[in-house]
Amino acid sequence: MNSDSIEKYEVSGFDLDLIAAAISLLKKMTFADALTSAQLVTVAKVQHAFSRIPRTTTVLNARIQITGPRCQFGDIETYHWWTLAIEGHRISIDGGGHFYRPSSGGDSFTTMVWAVEPSGQAEFKDYIDGLGIVPDVKSFPDAVHSMNFSSHSFDVEVTDSDNALLDEDEDEDEDEDEDEDEDEDEEAPPLQMKPVDSIGQNLAKQVVQSDVNLREPEYAYGIKSCDLCRCNLAEQGLFVDGSLRNDSQWANMCPQCFEKSGAGVGWGKGQLYAIQSDGKWRMVSGFAPN
Repeated sequence: MNSDSIEKYEVSGFDLDLIAAAISLLKKMTFADALTSAQLVTVAKVQHAFSRIPRTTTVLNARIQITGPRCQFGDIETYHWWTLAIEGHRISIDGGGHFYRPSSGGDSFTTMVWAVEPSGQAEFKDYIDGLGIVPDVKSFPDAVHSMNFSSHSFDVEVTDSDNALLDEDEDEDEDEDEDEDEDEDEEAPPLQMKPVDSIGQNLAKQVVQSDVNLREPEYAYGIKSCDLCRCNLAEQGLFVDGSLRNDSQWANMCPQCFEKSGAGVGWGKGQLYAIQSDGKWRMVSGFAPN
């Protein structure tokens, strides 16, 4: 069936503002060199579909999710995500994010949901009025206006059932993972422990180095700061990924915050990690039972 024979979308001026913001977002991603060549193919198709509204285009099944950087506002940490999706002739824009505060824990939230199908009016749900606790919540157009992809701090995930080139991207990622696995298969150097104060030294006393050296090394990746006080964990030498005392939440804690708020080190309670000379965080206590 020719796409022009399908009924058009019924959109208002408000809907067109959201559509224009979506097109602007896709252009920003393209011009900032934030995508692989395979991803560019799908982004171009999605941009074409949005630009044709109120007319329809050929059937697509594609999804683009953009996740923004983590932002700090005092003791509150947030990040936001936006999804542009096309399922057949249904076009949608969703927005949401995650909120974390040590005193109350973390939770996900939704900022908006918009969708339109041929021969029907667009549906829009706005949840911003109920998100006063989120310090950087914005409307979709305002969020797009403030995005800067040149900083490379945004993560982009693209899925498209008709884009086989994306599979080649996944193959390359798998090759990189295999290379990392090979590196990890190399014999690990003897365990290193570098507590920087008496609190860290007390934590280190729980570690039986001979037992740790006999185990297959386990590492934590991407850990930089304490979730509670935001200090640089690399300067502490140790950290605990564990549950908070009298709380169901878990957090990455420096030795000082762990002493104040941690539930303990052990399987089901928390894992203790020590930084090594290569910068990796190696688990040194709290292993799963054999």
